[in-house]
Amino acid sequence: MGNQNIKKLSELDVFCLMVFKAIFQTGHANIAAKQLNVSAPKISRCLNTLRATFDDELFYRRQLGLKPTPLAEFLFDPICQFCDSVAKIEQSLLEQPSEQHPQYIKVAVTSVMLSSLALAFSRSSKREQMGKVQFVAWDNDSADMIHNGELDFGVAFDASSEHPLVVSSLGSISEVCFAAAENHPIWLSSAITLETICGYHFLCLDGKGFNDKLDPLEVYARQIGREIENVSRVNTRMEWYSHLLTMDSVSFLPCSEAEIAQRLPGLSVAKLPAEQVALLHGECMSPQFLLIEAQQEYRRYSTEQRHLFIELMKSLF
Repeated sequence: MGNQNIKKLSELDVFCLMVFKAIFQTGHANIAAKQLNVSAPKISRCLNTLRATFDDELFYRRQLGLKPTPLAEFLFDPICQFCDSVAKIEQSLLEQPSEQHPQYIKVAVTSVMLSSLALAFSRSSKREQMGKVQFVAWDNDSADMIHNGELDFGVAFDASSEHPLVVSSLGSISEVCFAAAENHPIWLSSAITLETICGYHFLCLDGKGFNDKLDPLEVYARQIGREIENVSRVNTRMEWYSHLLTMDSVSFLPCSEAEIAQRLPGLSVAKLPAEQVALLHGECMSPQFLLIEAQQEYRRYSTEQRHLFIELMKSLF
């Protein structure tokens, strides 16, 4: 094997070797994916990496499945020995005493609820039992980071991931508020309705998996044949705040965020009437919050900490 191939081998992911072993033993990529609890595309990517590293097809298709090449036959025993050694190392790590656990939990939360959840945590009487928690904004890499152990869990609208994560429903928001600059003409209206809001520049704070493509207000406007003056989108609360102050826009927010928002200079917040919330969300457009976790054996927090956090999150709804 040339120097370049040796370099490729040294950079090979351990998981790729586990894929090799699983395909060799089962003869099927789909079965290997199920055994390793990953997606079929990930198995395909690993197989392509293995073929490039060893400069060999390794497995070729036959009627009854994937058959190993002579080189794959030669590699099988040493790869099995290597995988067994890795499994022993992993077992040793799992058996480490509990004091090795991290000093704080790291949680990714959708921007829609990040501020109010942090505030609720700071005021909770169960804070000492939950331990220290660092909240960060949920983004496109958060699911990968939960799988890799860089984050402990997440709260978001979208749980799509190529990784085998555990997803459970936390609930949905039942009350909605709206915000605008304190000198905005909407505050002169005698009654605020969705049609009133449609007459102004509307601002969305994107929540991936909920309103990042089409906000419920846009759906409502189409249903009644009404044009919204303009729709803008932002990704963070700071952008949201700045936009409301300078662009004469109006925006929705969970009522749990209202306490924080109405303390921001230059901003006014009011509760959307219940009948208008019903028109906005109906039975299917209300945002559903999801708890997104790693498989139980890889979690670094206790069942009690998990239970207390879920209780805290649900109290915001």
